[in-house]
Amino acid sequence: MSKSEIVIIESQHEHMLFTLEEICERCGTHVDIIIEMIEYGIVEPVEPIEQPTESVWYFDSHALVRLQRAQRLMNGLELNLSGVALSLELMDEIDLLQKHIDVLKNQLPSD
Repeated sequence: MSKSEIVIIESQHEHMLFTLEEICERCGTHVDIIIEMIEYGIVEPVEPIEQPTESVWYFDSHALVRLQRAQRLMNGLELNLSGVALSLELMDEIDLLQKHIDVLKNQLPSD
């Protein structure tokens, strides 16, 4: 049985926030895993707090998508959280470099 994936598309007019419990439910994972992901820097709450208290953490839709991506890395490649954090960092860098390439391509004269 395959697990369905939730895809959220953000618009400029819609800013969805999710509680820690909602994130866990949507990702199908336990609170402890999400807290570990926060500790590894994989994802951050919208408004970080000094002491981890589940009831005050909120996450945006970008965090939800990032958590789902992290879970796919953990499950599909059997990576630990350190590996997931490094993989996501490298993927973010690739995305940034690709955006720079696109900008530079647009500045070239067209043939």
